[in-house]
Amino acid sequence: MQQVNAGKIVAWGFNSDGEVSNVPTGTDFTAIAGYGYNGYALRSDGSIAAWGDNPYSQVSNAPTGTGFTAIAGGLYNGYALRANGSIAAWGWNGIGLISSTPAGTGFTAVAAGDYHVFALTANGSIVAWGDNRYGQVSNAPKGTGFKDIASGEDCGYALTANGTVVGWGDNTFGQLSNIPTESGFVTIAAGPNTGYALRADGSIAVWGVDGGRITNAPTGTGFTAIAGSWSTGFALRSDGSIASWGWDGYYGLVSNAPKGTGFTSVAGGYYNGYALTPEPATLLLFCLGMTLLRRKK
Repeated sequence: MQQVNAGKIVAWGFNSDGEVSNVPTGTDFTAIAGYGYNGYALRSDGSIAAWGDNPYSQVSNAPTGTGFTAIAGGLYNGYALRANGSIAAWGWNGIGLISSTPAGTGFTAVAAGDYHVFALTANGSIVAWGDNRYGQVSNAPKGTGFKDIASGEDCGYALTANGTVVGWGDNTFGQLSNIPTESGFVTIAAGPNTGYALRADGSIAVWGVDGGRITNAPTGTGFTAIAGSWSTGFALRSDGSIASWGWDGYYGLVSNAPKGTGFTSVAGGYYNGYALTPEPATLLLFCLGMTLLRRKK
């Protein structure tokens, strides 16, 4: 999840449960997240918007109120951080995905896969709960100082203090064994069976499921954010344009990614992409104001 200046949500891809057609309107969204067949967003007042699939009330039971600071989605669950760093959880409670959510405050990030969840504490330690078939919980790294977390379908990633990527859980598609060994990464992200990382120069590293598609990530530097969908990657360039690559599928995950510049955030669901863009009317008013100012001079 990325948090930025307020804007509106743009969506593309699969629409079986309203993942695209039910995107909330408005221009005050500051953060977006996707997973499974759901999207989640935060408004500028910290209230939560949720849409898409709802068999376990992962939409209808989204917490009300304001002041939330971060948001994440699992396959049938949503998670959010309050201003004090406590975790709100809703949706399906199988494998303790809700009831085992850690109490207390001071958490700084949360990430979820299909049936497991990770949270990062203020001292950089990782707390994990939920499904443990692939060691997603029991093999979560010990110690402190981790500065970022991400979750795939059945695996997890963490970024150490020196910018190396650590992974645990399922390795069926090389999600772990193909992690780059270098240091100096500044942020990480994950799709269901793929990992992504950005270097300090804004270049992209990708590993995991391929089929000749996902590892065709764009070369070059200057990318500022990264996200994953199913065998598809998205990245923001410094001008706010969106790069997309990998599996286009039947849903146009690559070919229907929005064109143009000025996007401020990007996220992926299972077969969807989401982006935030400033409201054009706001830009128009700014330009009008600048024009009037010049005329006064």
